[in-house]
Amino acid sequence: MSSVHSGRSRLRVVGLLGAVALLVALVAQSAQATPLAPSSATVATAHQCVVMAGSGDPAFVKNFNPYTATSLPSGDFVKGAFYEPLIVSTSAGGGHQYPWLAQSWKWSNGNKTLTLNIRKGVKWSDGKSLTAADVVYSLTAGKQNAVMDLIGLYRPGTNIASVKQTGPYTVAITLKTPDSQFIASTLNGQMVVPQHIFSKVADITTWTNSTPVGSGPFTNITRFTAQDYVLSKNPHYWMPGAPKVPCLEYVLATSNDAGLLQIQSGQVDWTHNFVPNVESAYIAKDPKHFHAFYSTAAYAQSLTLDDTQYPYSLIPFRKALSLAINRNDVSKLGEYGYAPPTDALGLSYLFPKWVTDPKVKALAKAEATYNPAAAKALLIANGFTYKGSQLIDPKGNPVTLNIHVISGWSDWVASIQIITKNLQAIGINSSPALEPDWNSWYPNAASTKTPTLLWQGASMASPYAFFFANMSHNAYTPPGQDGTTTGNWIHYWNSTATKSLVNWKTTLLPAKQHQYATALENLWLQKLPSIPLFVGPRWSTYSTKYFHCFTSPKDYYGDPIFTQFPDNVVSFTRICPGGSSGA
Repeated sequence: MSSVHSGRSRLRVVGLLGAVALLVALVAQSAQATPLAPSSATVATAHQCVVMAGSGDPAFVKNFNPYTATSLPSGDFVKGAFYEPLIVSTSAGGGHQYPWLAQSWKWSNGNKTLTLNIRKGVKWSDGKSLTAADVVYSLTAGKQNAVMDLIGLYRPGTNIASVKQTGPYTVAITLKTPDSQFIASTLNGQMVVPQHIFSKVADITTWTNSTPVGSGPFTNITRFTAQDYVLSKNPHYWMPGAPKVPCLEYVLATSNDAGLLQIQSGQVDWTHNFVPNVESAYIAKDPKHFHAFYSTAAYAQSLTLDDTQYPYSLIPFRKALSLAINRNDVSKLGEYGYAPPTDALGLSYLFPKWVTDPKVKALAKAEATYNPAAAKALLIANGFTYKGSQLIDPKGNPVTLNIHVISGWSDWVASIQIITKNLQAIGINSSPALEPDWNSWYPNAASTKTPTLLWQGASMASPYAFFFANMSHNAYTPPGQDGTTTGNWIHYWNSTATKSLVNWKTTLLPAKQHQYATALENLWLQKLPSIPLFVGPRWSTYSTKYFHCFTSPKDYYGDPIFTQFPDNVVSFTRICPGGSSGA
């Protein structure tokens, strides 16, 4: 599959008329974009823009509000294209940290004050200078509206004491206690927006930002239709020589299979969708230029429930669900073997050096081992009963768990079909609930109004972020509310975890940090707030026929998924024009 934060799938096939329309759109765009000097391709067929596609897309709407347009393609995609981070911290390739709008930084005051030196000479696309005032506004915008609070400044338990401008291009962030994880886990998701635009918006929740002003590498909307749009190069971009390509084009893909047809035909250069048997279905079509990078250094995809709702609120119920699901079948049959099954913690593929306690490893394995008999015994021991083959909860109600998914995400549909059969085997009335597209699925999924599979919405630069998103009071999202900002899809927090997280971040000693990590791992397995199932590969299929310098196994400089902020801005500034044989 493909997604904003992960990688998902889709089903329907593009019809002949749709394919013709798409080809016409591409040709039309080629005529108006700045031409590149083609290498092996002819002028008539060479792509002028890097053409990208997602999956499960609805018809495109001109909404570029980076705080609220969380649906594909206008949400996280434009974070990186229009709006930029201060610092990029990524776990890709073993870990990288890139200065961005903050060209340097320094800790002082006993590691409690972080002074950011903002890059000089950066301009907004309307010609105004980007200064420290814009950074202070962006960091404190949560005072204007909670949806804009990306660093938790106004949430309970915040560790931020103040954010102040100390010069035209310097900003001081003072913390209440030292925080070894602040840059990697908190500041990493912060973007900078223009104060002179956003401060005048009366209601950020309804504003569509149809003519955005940004500092990023692609700030000009030179084409927009319901099926594709083009973001063209910012001619005044601050980074010398970047971006190296003139434009990005995003084309509609309703499903995984539609996206597959687009990349097989060469219409699309880069996508992040599940492709079954990618070696024969895609790479073999043009071995010199067609490539796949399915990195498994990633968080797990999890069965996600609202933990405040009965019976999901019962820990034994969640643990029984974990025992009832055959992760090996889900991985092999649903995800074609590309997404390895995980244990009940789900961190070992991304942070293997942080999961070291043998007891934790053994418990995590045991809680994820397929054992429907043990699942039934656990339920019965905790007040559940059976009426025939139907599971009845302790209040006397039949248990139902329908898992929602976009119909075009073929791998997730197949995986959920396996999961629901597993749950039916222990008496839970369960079936896949298919949604037509992202906009039909995501709002309810993000607020967990319906059970679903979801990725971990946490920075991948530190394991601290995983526990913070899922278990900290500072990240808690109340039931019924969208958990996108913090990744707290499950509406859960734990006081012991909150204290351990404070202790973790305030120590600068690696050995102590590992002790707190182990304590949180044990607590996670005691409570099992969500149910990790399989690694969410960082799906990426890309063609080097017209462009190269994509992040790859040989040059793993950032997340391969182009909607993953802040990593995507690194890709957008590094991708090179011209064909290249090989990855």
